[in-house]
Amino acid sequence: MTWKGATASGSAACARALLVAAVGAGALLGVSGCSVILHSSRPCMPPNYTLDSLVIAPGGTLRISAPDATCDPRYGEDAKVRIDLVNGHQDVLLTELAPMSDAGAFTHTMEIPASLTPGTYGISAAPDRVDWCDDTGHNNRVENPGFGDSGLLVVRAACAVPHVDFRVTR
Repeated sequence: MTWKGATASGSAACARALLVAAVGAGALLGVSGCSVILHSSRPCMPPNYTLDSLVIAPGGTLRISAPDATCDPRYGEDAKVRIDLVNGHQDVLLTELAPMSDAGAFTHTMEIPASLTPGTYGISAAPDRVDWCDDTGHNNRVENPGFGDSGLLVVRAACAVPHVDFRVTR
């Protein structure tokens, strides 16, 4: 085998060919690795929301709010947040929709039903009509803007709906 004008024996030629292949493969992997880093986007999850009180009387009001996300979720100008009041078994007792900013900020006041018995309840709040855990093979919350469908595999966040507990007392 001749490489750059020099003749090499069988084992030396094989070693050089393997070295060239390894360097070439490494360069390809490095380039594709860089493109993944440069063009991938991380999931832009909704910001954490808070309750203005963790203890409330039946018939009282509870303010639920969240700041804008630090990423760019692009929910749209008519975005809504779905707010659910749930019991200890995660049964939805009351659902309300409230306006939400394009970046996820919202403030909503919910009237707690006077019929609630004392105990622990929860508030769940998430962008309305955004399917975080679809099984269609297309994740509209992770797609790379400007690059179309990237085909990159993304580890999904847990699909459990978060909630913040509060107590109803008399």
